[in-house]
Amino acid sequence: MSQKQKVLFQLPTSISPDSLNGHNGRVLGMLKYFHDRRDRFSVDAIGGNKFGLPEWTADLQQEILRFVDNIFIYQGEDNWFDFVYSRAQSVYHQRLLQEQLPVDSDYFTPPGYVSFFNNLLARSSYDFVWINNLEYAHLASNLQSPNLQTIIDIHDINSIFMLVKKNIDLFKNLKFDHKANFAREIALLERFDKVIANSQFERDILAKELPTDKLHLIPFIVSGLDGLDNSSKSTPYEERVFEYDVLFVGADNQPNREGIQFFLDEALPLIVERKPDFKVAIAGKISSVVRVEPVLAKNLVCLGYVPDLAELYLKSRLVICPLRTGAGTKFKLVEAMAYAMPIVTTLHSASAVSLVDGVNAFITDDPAAYADRVSRLIHEPDLAARFSVQISKTYASQHASSAVYSKLDSIFFDANITKI
Repeated sequence: MSQKQKVLFQLPTSISPDSLNGHNGRVLGMLKYFHDRRDRFSVDAIGGNKFGLPEWTADLQQEILRFVDNIFIYQGEDNWFDFVYSRAQSVYHQRLLQEQLPVDSDYFTPPGYVSFFNNLLARSSYDFVWINNLEYAHLASNLQSPNLQTIIDIHDINSIFMLVKKNIDLFKNLKFDHKANFAREIALLERFDKVIANSQFERDILAKELPTDKLHLIPFIVSGLDGLDNSSKSTPYEERVFEYDVLFVGADNQPNREGIQFFLDEALPLIVERKPDFKVAIAGKISSVVRVEPVLAKNLVCLGYVPDLAELYLKSRLVICPLRTGAGTKFKLVEAMAYAMPIVTTLHSASAVSLVDGVNAFITDDPAAYADRVSRLIHEPDLAARFSVQISKTYASQHASSAVYSKLDSIFFDANITKI
């Protein structure tokens, strides 16, 4: 067997294998790929603690070491120069210019972190450097070596994500020039050998700006660490015992708040008219902030944090994803697909994944139509079962580990790289 490919994998924030949200799930899914290909790869991980807030505890580092060979943490909280350097940018842009930080700012990668990163590169001979998120691009954007491939997994198009921030109180009064920042983003991405998008929608946007051999679509690997690839084969839809009609899972963020409130305010009353005992289960931190008319309180079950969602998915007739803003792939949608759940979603949410209205999901932005589609799946179990079968097939072809691993293999072991 040929020599293993050596990878330096950057960790954007501290993560735990026990916490599978959109961000964590994406990073953990990639680490799982490298672990499952450990006969082909040797992987070191690198991360950094923020000033005054050490996040990479010894326990979290030990958990990540289950999937990589070594982990190196930059103790940024000990570097006052980095603190002043980053905060000076924040003051200049947000307070003096009254604008959001530019997308190509090195706020998250001050000089001390870059030096730590470069020193690690100098000590070891890596074949690949993998960066997560544009905020950390400056760690590797200036590397030039014929023997080193630089890869960035953007997670989201940052200039689109920052538009969403304008709906958050902290950023409402800050200016943001989307066109100028998108151009900055493209210029930064062009410095990398490979750029990875996780949604078809964002790939289509970037494809107009980046060469085809540089840009790759790698969907979410939802299974990450917990074997969801097999969940869609666990209990056929017709054999499930339902406790809830609809399930919504979400963290407490602006797109989730707006989306679930749209459903509760405009669709739920119409559904309850047809089915007075209709039950909506809401899981995750979003549970603490939802509002509903008192007359509809009996139709809502706020579960808060649920450590194991598997049972909850299988006890729900269908999943809703009524989000109308946000960037990137909606992790909750792909997770629902892993459980072969019938889905009712919006055009915005569906744009990132392979959902087709009336074939493997219902997709609409109209409140009355949204209520009608949910009611149809509740009252037509045969239709819901057909959707379950179709969504299971879509998941297997697009998001199961075998499908995504094949796409990743093509990046690492293509014609220009020695195959193993």
